[in-house]
Amino acid sequence: MTQKQQIFRRITFVFLLLLMLGILALFIFYNPREMILRIGVRNTFVVTFIISMVGAFTSLTKFSAYPMVIALVAGQIHPLVAGTVAGLGLASGDLLFFLFGHSAKDLTTVKGQRIQERILKKLEGMKSLYVQGLIFLYMGVSPFPNNLLSGALAFTGYPFRKVVVPLILGDVTFCILVAWLAYRGVSIV
Repeated sequence: MTQKQQIFRRITFVFLLLLMLGILALFIFYNPREMILRIGVRNTFVVTFIISMVGAFTSLTKFSAYPMVIALVAGQIHPLVAGTVAGLGLASGDLLFFLFGHSAKDLTTVKGQRIQERILKKLEGMKSLYVQGLIFLYMGVSPFPNNLLSGALAFTGYPFRKVVVPLILGDVTFCILVAWLAYRGVSIV
């Protein structure tokens, strides 16, 4: 890797770290109720997107988006719309986390870099469609934290272009599933 690429990755790492800290500071100084009052009740989709994105990027779980999706569905928002908005927010956060992990991958030890290279070779040895299918299944069906997979893929150096589509589709699918289940639960009650 050239010196320019190393400098670019370090700048990207610092930028993403500052972005994450800035978003965390926003939530420390303003509670969610104040933010909703400032943004307005009509902009619930913007709030849902932001909460989902921040929840996906700043934590090791995607559970922060679920209450928003359920609240939207309970407020008579169509499950497809609520799930799509929250899923796109989660995907944005996961992609930011991927970029963050990718920019930090050079900060490992020599032994860590060898492990990364071995894992990447195994992933590249598999058909790309299989890996993308596994990414979609993990993101779209599994309740486990998305950052475990997106961070691991980024850290090994797996190409961003091969992660984007299955990650977005998986996050949106999972949120639509949660919204549909909430809709069915609300309609039963």
